[in-house]
Amino acid sequence: MSSYWWQCNTCEIAKPFNEVSGSTGIVRFIRNVLLASDWDQSKLVVKCPKCLKPTLRITYDFPRKEGRVRHSIVHIVGLALNDAYYLPMMWETQPSTDKSTWFDFKYINGNSIWGLNKPAVFNRAELKKLFQVYEQKCGGGLFP
Repeated sequence: MSSYWWQCNTCEIAKPFNEVSGSTGIVRFIRNVLLASDWDQSKLVVKCPKCLKPTLRITYDFPRKEGRVRHSIVHIVGLALNDAYYLPMMWETQPSTDKSTWFDFKYINGNSIWGLNKPAVFNRAELKKLFQVYEQKCGGGLFP
């Protein structure tokens, strides 16, 4: 399985990324589906072909080496700054180890996946705006 795939949180069936989303990978999905839909969060959950429940989510392991924890993506929001070539994002994920949520700050440059393994950096105004986008798109009320 590649670095990102779709996995059902109920029956745990795993599907290749492009088979479920029609996108060649996570970066294309973010740019062509999420960003293009103004961060429509409904695009992040799909009906499972096996159990027929809407619990198929994008999944990845972090960290990639020792001590791996499997994460299901709950929300992704980002800031299209300037020409949107640099796209910093905040991912809300749920680890398979418990019911807590983690916030993972990532970025992409163009169509490169490289930034998804590096932390995004925000100034105070950008971070405030990112939290506002999260509140608006994810319906979570005020961010902590």
